[in-house]
Amino acid sequence: MSNVVTTEPDTAEVTVEVPAGAARQARGVITRTLAAWGLTHLTRAAVMVGHELVANALRHGMPPAALRLLRRDGAVLIEVGDASPALPQIAEIDNETSTSGRGMFIVSRLARSWGVRPLPTGKVVWAELVQ
Repeated sequence: MSNVVTTEPDTAEVTVEVPAGAARQARGVITRTLAAWGLTHLTRAAVMVGHELVANALRHGMPPAALRLLRRDGAVLIEVGDASPALPQIAEIDNETSTSGRGMFIVSRLARSWGVRPLPTGKVVWAELVQ
């Protein structure tokens, strides 16, 4: 993962370049950014959501992938883009011991809303957390 780029006071972006350790590094970027914004009360939920979105992009998407955080009008948006047109879905969980397919389920429970923005070069999956 490359260095964080801040293009505006309320935006932080990072490119996810290497799968190994990228989700861990994304958690660090989210933690540091929310601390800088004075939003540490959102850290736990944001880290879980960001981790799941980055992990899904790395597991099911295509490079390059990017993480972007935006602070807007009482909310924090977490966006993860990748070059794959495949859209995420909430998997039905068959039993309590199943460990796969829980990512978007977790995102849907922690975020006020989430969605997908198809792009000509792939997609952006986003989740909104309330400040």
